[in-house]
Amino acid sequence: MINVLHVLNGFEPGGVETQLLRILQGYDREKFHMDACIVGDRAGELAEDARQFGAKLFFCAKSPNLISFSRRIAAILENRDYHIVHSHFEGWSGAILRGARRAGVRVRVAQVHGFRAWPAQVDDALLLRSVRSAVSFWGRHWLRRYATHILAVSEAVARKRRLDRLGGPPVVLWTGGVDTETFCPDNTDTRAQPARPVILWVGALREVKRVDLHLQILLFVRKEVPQARLVLAGTGAQEGTLRNMAGHMGISDAVDFLGMRRDVPDLLRSAAVFVSCSEAEGLPTALLEAQAAGTPVVASDIDSHREALSEALHPYLFRHNDIRTAARNVIQLLNDPELRAGLGEKCRRFVEGRYDFRRQLGLLQTHYEDWVAAAKEHRAC
Repeated sequence: MINVLHVLNGFEPGGVETQLLRILQGYDREKFHMDACIVGDRAGELAEDARQFGAKLFFCAKSPNLISFSRRIAAILENRDYHIVHSHFEGWSGAILRGARRAGVRVRVAQVHGFRAWPAQVDDALLLRSVRSAVSFWGRHWLRRYATHILAVSEAVARKRRLDRLGGPPVVLWTGGVDTETFCPDNTDTRAQPARPVILWVGALREVKRVDLHLQILLFVRKEVPQARLVLAGTGAQEGTLRNMAGHMGISDAVDFLGMRRDVPDLLRSAAVFVSCSEAEGLPTALLEAQAAGTPVVASDIDSHREALSEALHPYLFRHNDIRTAARNVIQLLNDPELRAGLGEKCRRFVEGRYDFRRQLGLLQTHYEDWVAAAKEHRAC
């Protein structure tokens, strides 16, 4: 039995947390046991899901003193037989894995999920600006020193973050993916002639996601397709601002703020088009889910979107802030049911072939087994 402890910032709704919950739900319980350690004192809205999947949750308080923080991690690990510590909390991974090394854990994994530069990753309110650079430096240094393996969620992340130049262990690509049985098309094809076509966004309402651009796109789209609606499923700091914007633009009656939802597969199946205007993504899980459900995507032209989208959708990418082109792409798809259906089929095949989560979870478990076996062999030598 291989025991794994995942470390993260909390089970709030988001791509990292969703992927980890899928791991906790689906891993091979005859070979593994997995728990989670939350950095901070807030478990998050989805923590109960992790408990229901059998994970024990630990908590470790943050500290701007990284040595003290790493000792806290070590104290949690001592007298517990974990073979692997897998950190998903990038800005603190160096200190986390230092603590794991101190506790004698031989397989220490740092997973890199996004594009944010190292100093920006430690922008927690706990830290004063004057100490952030020092924390970033030592976090980066300790990551190189104490990580035995680094996982990148996409080629775009590995390339942009120059992970191969960190000087630490080699970088392994592990994308995670989508449960293609849960996220699947509606065989009745109720989207063929929608009376009120839905433009959908699922995700956090944060500034980097640029959901404000969705409102501007809708404004242009409704000039050609007046029945079109924008549905936003998610929560975040920008919600109040977005509601005010919709009111000032006179489209409040055409925008639905749904909050966090657990029926995302149904929302995707009911949508005509999924739109993402994000400025930066690691691996955009929502785009994969949309394609798995057979919903075509119009998205900003960033590296991670290109990587995560079927080539059939690349013509529908738009330069960031090019609202008119984005709106034209949406209008074309809304007005052509046969085009949407054809693209949806291609998108579904693309995700099944490359991002099926069961296949990706099997790959991760194989990595775990190989790494633990190598660590035991190295110890024997």
